Amino acid sequence: MAAHGCKACLVYCMDFRLHDSLANFLAEQELVGAGADIIRVAGAIKSLAQPQDRRDRDFLLEMLNVAYDLHGVRQFYLINHEDCGAYGLEDVADSEEELATHREDLKAARALVKSHFQDVEIFTYFMWLSGKAELVE
Repeated sequence: MAAHGCKACLVYCMDFRLHDSLANFLAEQELVGAGADIIRVAGAIKSLAQPQDRRDRDFLLEMLNVAYDLHGVRQFYLINHEDCGAYGLEDVADSEEELATHREDLKAARALVKSHFQDVEIFTYFMWLSGKAELVE
């Protein structure tokens, strides 16, 4: 591990509505003092699970690899959120269909990341706009 290592890396959407929720989540997971790399791109988990372009997936995997190699990260948090514009599910927002889609993508993203980094822990969460984070297993 590098001298300036950290404990975890979060892959999270860039949606401004959840800035405060992300700060609270970091505190709840006790990652503030331990350090965490944060990768924020629009529709982040969708880019891993069902990218429009393979380069989007490759970019995120490369960022995870940097966190893994450079900062010694051995925990990855993959987080999707309610009403994500990248999914285009605005017509079914807050529905079981929306949540099911996110759960499936989180599971697919977890499997993909695990196939690239066998010795890491992977946590998948769905974040509600209220800030509540639900563990998805």
